[in-house]
Amino acid sequence: MNDKTSTWIKALPGILFMVIIAMLAMGTKSIGGEWTGIEGWIKTNSKFFGDVLKINHVIIVIIIGMVIRNTIGIPSWAQMGVKTSRIFIKMGVILLGSLYSLAELAKLGSTSILMIASFMFATIFFVFWLGKKYNMDAGSAACLAAGAGVCGVSAIVAVAPAVKAKGEDIAYSIATILSFGIVCLFTFPVLGHLMGLTPEQFGMWAGTGILNSGQVLAAALAFDPGTKEIPSISLKVGEIYNLTRVVFLPFVVLLITILYARMSDDKTSNATANMGKNFFSKFPLFVLGFIITVTLTSFGAFGPTSPVSADLKAFRDVYSWFFSIGLTGLGLQISFAEMKKAGGTPLIIGSVAGFMKAALSLIVVLWLF
Repeated sequence: MNDKTSTWIKALPGILFMVIIAMLAMGTKSIGGEWTGIEGWIKTNSKFFGDVLKINHVIIVIIIGMVIRNTIGIPSWAQMGVKTSRIFIKMGVILLGSLYSLAELAKLGSTSILMIASFMFATIFFVFWLGKKYNMDAGSAACLAAGAGVCGVSAIVAVAPAVKAKGEDIAYSIATILSFGIVCLFTFPVLGHLMGLTPEQFGMWAGTGILNSGQVLAAALAFDPGTKEIPSISLKVGEIYNLTRVVFLPFVVLLITILYARMSDDKTSNATANMGKNFFSKFPLFVLGFIITVTLTSFGAFGPTSPVSADLKAFRDVYSWFFSIGLTGLGLQISFAEMKKAGGTPLIIGSVAGFMKAALSLIVVLWLF
């Protein structure tokens, strides 16, 4: 038995743990059962939580995960499995490609590139400027700029080695991004409904204004969960905007390395020497899987899109479960104790940058769309 097989076997109890929580929230109707889960119970018994706050299984699995993590903690036998949650989210994103055609992808992509690029680079420069103004450590500023500007935790982890970030720089930045993201996760859907945003508008806003990729996904599904016949529009739009940010990651690593060298006067950081190596090592391969799925769907490989084929309906069931399992893991990894590390200057600068990005992106969405 090789090491990879052994690792997955050890991860199975934790994966099953996440599946059970997802099933508790979603019920079993999508897999042929009759139980509607906590989501169904809330919609039947609470007009306020079901119809006003629009609480669904996405919010429920995250809350359950957060409660477990911050009370009894993740059982030791489940910890390795919980760490696989991002894999489930990426697999769900690949299958999400079955909702798009190449023409639709090109149209949404061209719109998202300009908006995402504008906010992303403006946020990065703003964080560096504010960090320098308040004498923030260059490595910490670089990590925070990556997290606030691009795609949250993934960007911080990608940038950290290039800017020689210390462990505390990474921890403070991640804690800041997740703390701000939790606020967005629970407020964006409520505000979106109160303001009467369309699913398209909400997807654009969430995909631009929420800092962490997993929380973009969760907020979009919380606002508009969709059905087999009519998939979530906010998810379709929000994920295109989010994937656009992710695709920019290799270029952002290079830019932030250059800005870090200038801020720290580190002449040993040659940002352009290994440009090709940096680009290909940071390029997100799951995005290629998403594009392949879009291409196959466009050429009818999975049957007609109208009416929706049985294969495409099955894909929608599968990615719904992938997302629910992955977001359960997201909730299980939210530690209030870890978030307390986001103190002082990083928290202030990150919160200011995040709030400005969220507010300004909402204004742009309402103005242009």
